[in-house]
Amino acid sequence: MAIWITPFLLGLLVTIGLLLPIVLRFRASAAEAKRGAAALEREAGELRRGRAQMEEDQRSVLEFLKEFPNLARDLFGGFAERQLPPTLLHVLQKSLDPAQALVLVRRGQEPAEPRFWVAAAYPEGAVPKVGTELPLDRGELGFVAESQLLASREDLATDEARRRIKPGPDALGGLQPQLIAPLVFDHETLGMIALSRPRRPVGDGKAALRLIAQTAAQALHAAAASARVRITGEMDGLTRAFNKRHTEQALSDWIQRVATAQGDRGGARSAAPAGVSIFLFDIDHFKHYNDTNGHLPGDKLLQELVRVVQDAIRKDDIFGRFGGEEFLLILPNTTREQALGAANKVREAIAARRFPFAEKQPMGMLSISGGVAEYPDDGPDVVSLLRAADAALYEAKRQGRNRVVTAPPARTGLPAPPGPPVAPTPASRAAGAVNPPFRSLRAAGSGKRA
Repeated sequence: MAIWITPFLLGLLVTIGLLLPIVLRFRASAAEAKRGAAALEREAGELRRGRAQMEEDQRSVLEFLKEFPNLARDLFGGFAERQLPPTLLHVLQKSLDPAQALVLVRRGQEPAEPRFWVAAAYPEGAVPKVGTELPLDRGELGFVAESQLLASREDLATDEARRRIKPGPDALGGLQPQLIAPLVFDHETLGMIALSRPRRPVGDGKAALRLIAQTAAQALHAAAASARVRITGEMDGLTRAFNKRHTEQALSDWIQRVATAQGDRGGARSAAPAGVSIFLFDIDHFKHYNDTNGHLPGDKLLQELVRVVQDAIRKDDIFGRFGGEEFLLILPNTTREQALGAANKVREAIAARRFPFAEKQPMGMLSISGGVAEYPDDGPDVVSLLRAADAALYEAKRQGRNRVVTAPPARTGLPAPPGPPVAPTPASRAAGAVNPPFRSLRAAGSGKRA
């Protein structure tokens, strides 16, 4: 028995030795196949997630593109420059829903030291606050403004960006925006957009923000061009004061505003805001100045006089050339007594100014005469109010010039005080009157100088 057991055991060992590597190889293959299957499953999962993300990005992009015409209409609908930054901020909230957003607009045209101011910010009270002025020649904002390229946080972290970013103080008060986009039109950076944590991503957000920034830059340029055209149409070509049409329209608007406010309060003057007053004046003996010195010095005199008046009045006052050497100053929320003080301030500033050739004037100086009138006491509408101021101007001339006279209240019905006649003004000559109690308002813009 021992004889056959020994060969059996030897054969069994040989068989095990032959089969063991095969079994181990199968086990290894099975484990490798299992690992491969798990890897394929992971890849499939990643592909499914990538496809889902792609489908979500595609859906968000399609929704954005579908909504974009409305967003562009919003941008171009608020055509005033001041309306654009808040409108742009609203567009950014609707499209990308950032946790924080800033809209910066360039201030001034000095290329050597560009400065931007925060024109709109979300949320309200965020740092930096609206109105803050930022120098943008340094830091991340300066880099984007100079390169005129939209940048993400990853773009700003590259070695190339780090080499080009100039060190400087933190202009954003600790804010680290995820996306910064320049508003560029015709190679000029008009403004900037900075976003932090957009919660409604459109793809990676860069393409959507780039499209919004390009549209906003076009809208900002169009609004600025429109403002320049509008201002040109409202300004007198020689003096750069407002022209007659604009001042008359502004006076009409203010009268309507005061009338509405007083009507809402049942006509109670004590409860209503102060009315609107006007100061109508012209230069004494201006024809003599032109005849003596020539029309070119006369033009320069008008330009310098306008600058003197603009330095002497409030920011909210409206000052325009009404025709020839005649000017109109509109003083909102001002009583007759307050307007008289403001008018005399202007008159004294002009009298104290050493204008060229002023010593050759009949009075030995350059002076003005004017009349002050208040709505509604001195006139219920534009024409009657201007006539009241014109009558007061006439009275100032009669009293000897270089003075300001207030109009008598219209409700008294009293005519201008009698007195010797004075030389007719350009407007009165155009109206065909010799010594009228009121000069023609329609002819006041004739442009002749006396």
